[in-house]
Amino acid sequence: MSQAAETALVGAADAGDLSAVLALNQLQGRTPIVWSITALTATASLSALRTGLLPKWLGVGGLVAAGVFALGAIFSVLGRTVEGNSSLFGVGLFIVWMLLLAVFLWRVARRVAQSESEQER
Repeated sequence: MSQAAETALVGAADAGDLSAVLALNQLQGRTPIVWSITALTATASLSALRTGLLPKWLGVGGLVAAGVFALGAIFSVLGRTVEGNSSLFGVGLFIVWMLLLAVFLWRVARRVAQSESEQER
């Protein structure tokens, strides 16, 4: 939602609609993107743990990261901004977790493709 509001904000600013710019700026500022990151990380981690396709440590690590992201979101609601000192830690943690997730999903997909090609022979 934050990203959509930010995109709409650019369009409203180009159109020169001051009231829309003010409203969208407030919406974008009050809906941190960290909520989306938290939901994505938690959902993917729970799915990884449930299916067993990915290493268990990756799912558990993702849940820990989702907890860190949720705390960042809660602090932003309580008045402390997400862009504080801990923001870089959270962004770095998310990037590392997403890269690991991509690598392991790629490995699983390659393994499945190889087993399917062997079954066809």
